[in-house]
Amino acid sequence: MMISNLPKELVEEILSRVSFKDLRAVRFTCKNWNAITKDRSFANKQIEKVAASSSSPGENQFVMITKFNIYLIGVNLLRTQNNDFDLSIKRNGTLVGFNSSLEAFHKSSQVIHCNGVFLCVWGNMLVLWNPYWRKTKWFLPRHSYGGSDLYALGYDKFSGSHKILRFFGPNRDKLDFYDLSSNSWSVPDGTLEWDMKHTKSSVSLKGNTYWCAIDEESGDYYLFCFDFTSERFGPPLSLPLTHEGHVYLSAVKEEKLAVLIKMWNTMEIWVTNKIEPDEVSWSIFLKVDMETRLQIGSFLVDEEKKVAVVFHQDRSRSKRIYNNAYIIGENGYFKRVDLRKSPYTPLSPFKCSYVLSSVQIK
Repeated sequence: MMISNLPKELVEEILSRVSFKDLRAVRFTCKNWNAITKDRSFANKQIEKVAASSSSPGENQFVMITKFNIYLIGVNLLRTQNNDFDLSIKRNGTLVGFNSSLEAFHKSSQVIHCNGVFLCVWGNMLVLWNPYWRKTKWFLPRHSYGGSDLYALGYDKFSGSHKILRFFGPNRDKLDFYDLSSNSWSVPDGTLEWDMKHTKSSVSLKGNTYWCAIDEESGDYYLFCFDFTSERFGPPLSLPLTHEGHVYLSAVKEEKLAVLIKMWNTMEIWVTNKIEPDEVSWSIFLKVDMETRLQIGSFLVDEEKKVAVVFHQDRSRSKRIYNNAYIIGENGYFKRVDLRKSPYTPLSPFKCSYVLSSVQIK
């Protein structure tokens, strides 16, 4: 029997075993295979296989950009002898997209990831990109571009459609909203009741975006959320600190939110017990005495092993890299990993975490 006469289900199973990087060659082989590989059910099947083969349990994937490539980096925490820990860092592949993708990433003032889709803010251009489909969408904001514009990317939980929220104006007090399902701009309901000039880090979780912000009058930190399903802001939410320290956010397996608080002599990491656009509760995850001054680039949390990894960004060089990683655990466990020594390698800063997705960009 010729392969062209095989049942569609069997062809799907065979093609789903093709590696992600070789999929483009398959699509050029024949029209039928091209159509099959562009079917979303096939995409989901292949993504499951890629995830199972390229990632180990507990691995975190990040996007790392160098001068010539955009890499997927897998970071895993390993438990060694005597209840010690070490890092496993490997390249899981190269994200291959359109010819301008690398330039867009390098020159973008903001790179945002949500559910397999990237939003790059490149000058006055917005670029949406899904590396799986090698598809991009270039478009302009509806109103005039400003260098202080702030963007967020999320999705509707019911339709799965991605949406973009834009803050613009001198004080970032004006709002605009873009829906990919209708390719249209609109003004979201509700008003912005806080000052976006003093927002800190943000993170996408369950299709929503969360920010840390500072009250300009009191100096207190708080958390707030934009719900991309209801297209509304939630109320200000509490953070486990008042007005001292530096604050960083991270997602934990797309289920929880973690906040790292670095004070002058201690570092604390808290994880949410519950997180919704209008409600949050926290519990302490780890605390360590640490007077070391850090330029924190990113951090990740492993709840099962009860450890966290903090990447230190060396800004003393012209080329910013991660030279050190700090593993923090229970009972004051603290370990510095020099990424400049074998078998490690200095890492360019991670832009964001990443997961493959079959979401279509039209």
